[in-house]
Amino acid sequence: MAVNALQLAPPRRTYSGSITDPARWATWTPREGDILVCTPPKCGTTWTQTILSMLVHGGPDLPEKLPILSPWVDADLGISPDDVATQLAGQKGRRVVKTHTPADGFAIWRDVTVIAVYRHPLDVYFSLRKHVANMKNAEADHPMRGPVSRSFPTFLDGTFDANDLDQDTLASVALHYSETVLSGRFSDLGRFHYSDMIRDGRRTVERLAKAAQIDADAALIDAVTEATAFGAMKANAADYAPVGGTGFWKSDAGFFDSASSKKWDGKLSEEEIALFQARLTDLVPDAAARAWLQNGDG
Repeated sequence: MAVNALQLAPPRRTYSGSITDPARWATWTPREGDILVCTPPKCGTTWTQTILSMLVHGGPDLPEKLPILSPWVDADLGISPDDVATQLAGQKGRRVVKTHTPADGFAIWRDVTVIAVYRHPLDVYFSLRKHVANMKNAEADHPMRGPVSRSFPTFLDGTFDANDLDQDTLASVALHYSETVLSGRFSDLGRFHYSDMIRDGRRTVERLAKAAQIDADAALIDAVTEATAFGAMKANAADYAPVGGTGFWKSDAGFFDSASSKKWDGKLSEEEIALFQARLTDLVPDAAARAWLQNGDG
């Protein structure tokens, strides 16, 4: 029998933006055992949701497309909040949901697992450029649409505004990391890094199962690893990409770019990389924390 999770602490801050709508947290009534995937954009969110959803459901055959089964709970993507709430309420057993809101923007619930995933901020920047280019209706003057010489300084020097969460900058990535990982708000936070995840897909599935306390035997681990390999997810992109199959993207498959790191090689000058390192040092002063944000455990 599903048991609603007891709230242990309220949110510390409210975040909103062009997509992020804090009122939509009400679409999800957390239950004991639920899993919340909490990441900045373009850090492996969809991949992580898919792995966890398959583990929860006992294999790759999910009962519904991923964005419906595992919604972005505090986002307005044109779907009625009542529809989201009804779909979540109808699910039996553990559920997996997603947010890009930092951890101080939502409550702490008993027996709700929070999984946070990060990626080198320069990889985030180049992935965001591909992401925006793949949108059918991205604004003509969107900061990520210009040449690197113009868009990179905007990413690098842009500030953070809690009322404009969906403007992606280095400051927003660093703030998410600081408020989710470095603050210690969740003592049992499952912390993952994209570069570690792509290095060993099977170990990633094993680690996620362990972090979420999912009992998964070798056969299930192998099946989920195969089904969530980059090529497999790209080939079935309409089932996994956010708002896949709706025409939102020029190409659903294009949502899954390359599953690679160091996208900046040959694209940024030594001076630009030095400016990035200086700015990141200002935003994340602790050297060890800064090193992990860039490179993970690898």
